[in-house]
Amino acid sequence: MSDTQSAVSQKSFIQETIPLLKQQIEIVLIHIVNLISNILGNDFPSCLLRRNLLKLLGAKFGSGTVIRGGSYFYGGDLVTGIKCQINRGCYFDFTEKITFKDNVVVGHGVTFITTEHKIQDSARRAGPVYGRPILVEDGAWIGANSTILPGITIGKGAIIAAGAMVTKDVPSNVLVGGVPAKMIKALDNG
Repeated sequence: MSDTQSAVSQKSFIQETIPLLKQQIEIVLIHIVNLISNILGNDFPSCLLRRNLLKLLGAKFGSGTVIRGGSYFYGGDLVTGIKCQINRGCYFDFTEKITFKDNVVVGHGVTFITTEHKIQDSARRAGPVYGRPILVEDGAWIGANSTILPGITIGKGAIIAAGAMVTKDVPSNVLVGGVPAKMIKALDNG
């Protein structure tokens, strides 16, 4: 092998390896941030430290946002407005961005999934992975143990009942519940 071929081969190896190393470093950082975050308590200094750790993964928080311990953040593409509250035991899949506008409250154990698979033939139904973002508008309240699926928008002032499976967009100022979530009643917007 000539010196030129060797140099080209080394350059190619480096170009292929660096993105893989970056990806592995990001995964390790995700696990470290989650581990430390879950060891912390729920007092004010711990919540502040948890927010700062999540900022290392790329999260952005409005003032007064509180994040309780025990949640798992797979990545960090989270943006919150002011005075949001995320309770314990939630799961965030960040294949795509998850955005909370102002004053959003998330109950215990809520799952946010931005990843889905293309459906393929019967030899293997779960095809390639792709993502769709989730948007939660101002003042919405998501009850405990609910699941929010990819591409969902939850309207202003909406309430998601505990245990609901949200499979389609939720209009503003309504209460939805069930599996799949359906409108239970309209709420006043005052």
